Amino acid sequence: MKLPHQAPLIFAKKILSLNEKESSVYCCFDETPSLAVFIEAAAQSSASFFQEGDYKLGFLANAKNIEWLNKTTDKDFIINLTLNLTFETMSNYSFVVCSVDEQITVCSGEFTVSIQ
Repeated sequence: MKLPHQAPLIFAKKILSLNEKESSVYCCFDETPSLAVFIEAAAQSSASFFQEGDYKLGFLANAKNIEWLNKTTDKDFIINLTLNLTFETMSNYSFVVCSVDEQITVCSGEFTVSIQ
């Protein structure tokens, strides 16, 4: 994935699976992430829906229905995304953050990204 972020603010590391409406992305953090950092990582993970040569710049426009389900001290996670809706330059996604073994759901919610 090609992102304009630099360390230590780049969290989305590797696309694990991808189809037209869903993706799973491996994310890791230097410190135990806060809920706001998970939202940013989910937004970065939405870049998985764009082809490697199709570089786009996106901005997090909205986050809603965010739920902190299980606190953790882990630093490695899987973010599962579902593309809900695309309208012109806006895309809405649902996300679920899970432990790497996908046994624990850490948080979930929705966000909207504006693509330029």
